[in-house]
Amino acid sequence: MLRVTVLERGRIVRSDSDADSVELGTPSRRVLPRRLYDRLEHSEAAREDRGEAAVFRWRRNHCLVGPWVGVMQIPGLQLEILPKTDESASLDSEQEIHDIRSNLMEMLLRSGLCAVRARGVADLRLKRGTLHDQLVAAFLDRTLFELRRGLDRGYATEEDNFGTLRGKLVLSRHVVLNAAQKTRFFCRHDVLTEATQISLRLKQSCRVLAARALPVAMLVKCQQVLALLDDVPDLPFRHREPDPVFTRQNERFADIYRFACMLLEGQAPDARSGEVETFSLLFDMEQVFERYIAAFLASEVMYRFADASLFPQAKGQRHNLYLDGQEKVLRMAPDLVFVHETAGARRTLIIDTKWKRLSEEEGGRPSRPDLYQLYAYLHRYDCQRACLLYPKAVGAQTRDLNARGRNDSDAGTVGVRFVDLNRKLWTREGKTALADELAVLVREGLDLAESAPMEATA
Repeated sequence: MLRVTVLERGRIVRSDSDADSVELGTPSRRVLPRRLYDRLEHSEAAREDRGEAAVFRWRRNHCLVGPWVGVMQIPGLQLEILPKTDESASLDSEQEIHDIRSNLMEMLLRSGLCAVRARGVADLRLKRGTLHDQLVAAFLDRTLFELRRGLDRGYATEEDNFGTLRGKLVLSRHVVLNAAQKTRFFCRHDVLTEATQISLRLKQSCRVLAARALPVAMLVKCQQVLALLDDVPDLPFRHREPDPVFTRQNERFADIYRFACMLLEGQAPDARSGEVETFSLLFDMEQVFERYIAAFLASEVMYRFADASLFPQAKGQRHNLYLDGQEKVLRMAPDLVFVHETAGARRTLIIDTKWKRLSEEEGGRPSRPDLYQLYAYLHRYDCQRACLLYPKAVGAQTRDLNARGRNDSDAGTVGVRFVDLNRKLWTREGKTALADELAVLVREGLDLAESAPMEATA
């Protein structure tokens, strides 16, 4: 199987040859043998027919990778898609690829999109291997840890004809079945079982992984998980089943449950155990970037601002833009809302993250929809400052756009700011540099004087 790495927003070119000796090019411009390129195009068409989001934009003899990262596998090809954070990087060395992969793992782990225990993060950074293998290793380690603490259990309702009265007598069925048998009772009762939806998903996902070409150590962990779930029945996975309700008793399984669902939903409908698999494990970089910045701010930056609070996705701070009678219309949920309250004064800052490159055709300014969106935030949240936050790119320039109100009055400022992700985000030096950069943005947006640095508590 051919395993290649491409970059998000990169190009995949169709070769005129079917030979395996085709020069594969670079991650920014990858060349594939004709048969593999055609197979990838056919697989993508099947994804779209199933209603899944398109990953590539197809042209005559090449395709462009969209804002997705992760892994896709089709017969004969495993495609690893990594984020592009540095336009000028050549990426012609394995070390550069490893650093980008490690940055992506840091973003996935911190944003909660990858299942791993906090104390296992440092060990995971040191591991080599493809993104797929690292994600699966993290999932299996976390699953084993949680199952050894105890399996998920819940009550299930059963109905049957018993020799003793259990639970509640189902009179209508009892009369029909036991009119001539006074020693039988048709009852409905609750039983404590390990066959919960969470346990079923974990077992189904490990069955899928056990059929893949994984390193031996991972296959051993798959079998260990399956042994712990031996009493859970083997049932087929069905799409679009409702998720379980997570409570204080089972919330420790929430991350690995969602990741297991990703593994199962990424399977092609015609994949068969023991055959070459077709699957995908993909993440939208817009969501990854937003959730990573929110989590990083909460853990590494906000302790510096004692009187400020951060509300990711504006939780508890959401407003609607219109009312239609009593019905709320256009519910607003900015990515990041900062509120600073002191001595009766209240300042609000809104930051919206955007994983995109500013268009040179627009003079390096944000798009019209983004500017309309930020103007609505300024008006509805009654704040004087909002920001659009982009990943740093070559030639990117910060700017401030003064919003105009009625009679050309001042209606606030929309800032265009950038954050440098082209650093080793998993190291303490990289985290400190990013924290300092974001702290300046928050301090500027809330119009706060610079204070002495404090030590992080976590």
